[in-house]
Amino acid sequence: MMADAGLLPLWKFARLDDRAISHGVSTRAGGVSDGPYASLNLGASVGDDADRVRENRARLARALEFSPERLVTTPQVHGDGILVVDESSVDQAPSTRADILLTVHADYLLMLRFADCVPLLLWHPEARAVGVAHAGWRGTATGVAERAVSALQELAAAKPAGLQAGIGPSIGPCCYEVGPEVASRFADAEGLVQPGPSGRPYLDLWEANRRALLAAGVPNAAIEVAGVCTRCSADTFFSHRAQGYPAGRFGAAIGLRPHV
Repeated sequence: MMADAGLLPLWKFARLDDRAISHGVSTRAGGVSDGPYASLNLGASVGDDADRVRENRARLARALEFSPERLVTTPQVHGDGILVVDESSVDQAPSTRADILLTVHADYLLMLRFADCVPLLLWHPEARAVGVAHAGWRGTATGVAERAVSALQELAAAKPAGLQAGIGPSIGPCCYEVGPEVASRFADAEGLVQPGPSGRPYLDLWEANRRALLAAGVPNAAIEVAGVCTRCSADTFFSHRAQGYPAGRFGAAIGLRPHV
């Protein structure tokens, strides 16, 4: 569902509606960038002005009621690397290649960037643990969702049955045309690859990640799929498929509120 946080419209998950946390998926609106990055580009590696990106990230943090200095993000490499965020690791974040961020500590806002790949947000109320993961086709194929759940379980003794999960806006099965080399990675999973209008294969990353979360032990009723295709909604969300290069990046963020 869409919600306004100050001047920033954010996608929110009903499953993650808990006063103990703050979360949201940003749109293109409410920032200071222009051109192909207009306006809330959160990506620092796509050619946008660094000061504008810094201001955009600060606006997202404030909209989610965090100090901008507490926003934590990492270089993403379409892998399954993990950064557990705490006082000893937070300074390493800018140089740590990780597509999964986890924490059990309040007052850190974990954020990753997207422009068609799948955002995964995780919240375990009993263990008071949160996480965000970046799952493109490579990450999905190598088990990013399962790895995030397993790591959260290890970090916080958080049983998967207690997790709440959101699968965010990303390219949908309506638009995700892939080559045979990608389709072959999912060939053994029934229904994930279907012929598209051109006869080429189309991949359903939403369902692939939903199944992965189920396989990791997350209950079906606890998984919420946004069902919003970024290519179809390129006026709302940055989409590499729709825009080409350069394109901005939107963010998915989650954090434990302090003093709650």
